[in-house]
Amino acid sequence: MTFLRALATLLRGRGFRRLFASRVASSFSDGIFQVALASHVLFNPEQAADARGIAIAFAIVLLPYSALGPFVGVLLDRWPRRRVLVVSQLVRATAMLGVAALVSGTDTGPAFYALVLLVFSVNRFILAGLSSGMPHVVTRDKLVSANSVAPTCGSLAYLLGGAVGTGVRALGSSDVVDVLLAAAGVLGAAWVASRLPFIGPDDTSGAPSVGQITRSVVTGLVEAVRMFPHRAWLLLGLVFLTRIPFGFLLLQTLLLFRGPFEGGHGAMGFGIAAGASALGFASAAFVTPWLAPRLTAVPYAARMLAVGAVVCALLGPFLVPWSIVAVSFAVSFTSQCVKITVDSLLQAHVDDHLLGRAFSAYDVVYNAGMVAAAAFGALVLPASGLAWWPLLAFACLYGGLAMLLGRLWGRASRLDLGRTVG
Repeated sequence: MTFLRALATLLRGRGFRRLFASRVASSFSDGIFQVALASHVLFNPEQAADARGIAIAFAIVLLPYSALGPFVGVLLDRWPRRRVLVVSQLVRATAMLGVAALVSGTDTGPAFYALVLLVFSVNRFILAGLSSGMPHVVTRDKLVSANSVAPTCGSLAYLLGGAVGTGVRALGSSDVVDVLLAAAGVLGAAWVASRLPFIGPDDTSGAPSVGQITRSVVTGLVEAVRMFPHRAWLLLGLVFLTRIPFGFLLLQTLLLFRGPFEGGHGAMGFGIAAGASALGFASAAFVTPWLAPRLTAVPYAARMLAVGAVVCALLGPFLVPWSIVAVSFAVSFTSQCVKITVDSLLQAHVDDHLLGRAFSAYDVVYNAGMVAAAAFGALVLPASGLAWWPLLAFACLYGGLAMLLGRLWGRASRLDLGRTVG
């Protein structure tokens, strides 16, 4: 009920309501689009890749996406964020239409992957823009609730989109239909974003030229390294480390349900695990607004990390379908609890003129964690995915972070206070 009350309260604000609607529509479309991609590439017997191939695909999609981060941050701190959101969604819709044309011809060559890369890459402008615009549509005392509700409802919309995409496929439609539905949803998100109020940046200087943008990227990176508070660097490190178990488990689950857990229903089993993961995200949003204020942010994140450690340690050695589903829920729950906390702490401890770059850096380490997880999985996982020891290693990682987080946060806070006083 706390989650529903928070949602109802936040939706009374017109600005948040429109930002929320744009996020939900975009995430719903992502769910449909990614079901089409999974059906066309991952669970297609003629094209299914092994662990190393999947890891390479992760790197191809996410590393160029991450390389955009510094540019995204500089632009979001200089260009009208509402305009960036609208244009980005229109570019994504156009790229999706190109994907639909290629899928209809069964083409998965370089042009196909280039368009998919464009869809994912432009999404970084959208996610960073939505996050950096949040403080302009809600008051500071509601940021924790907003950061619980909006991303979690986005995750639920993504799950619903995946369910709709799967349902459309089950009715006998082709992947093309799913991609076209996704493009329509993205166009809807663009229309809603066009009706947003002012969401920053507070610096209203004119848009820079191409040369100025290039110089601004370098200057912005130097400025970020020099001006980011110690607490921001700690939070970015926490994001990277907690992303690794999530990405590794995703790869391992895919291999397991394509191999020893397949039983003729590999895609369905993987979908159940993905559903459990989405339920973990949703549960984090119900728990966080209620429990985080009582414990305060950092102790709350430490306790949620301890939950992940216990579940991975107890269930990891079983390595059967039900345990993988349960661990997927727990890892997603822990990751989302920490993410909500990190979002709010970044917004609270980073000045607005650096906020776009902060969330762009956030996205870079977020995706770098996924690439590192995929590379790690490609190195250590057998083709079947049957390996239980990594889950015990992740239990140790979670446990170590849970014990050290409070101490590290206190030290970073003292350093920031000293720098402010000095």
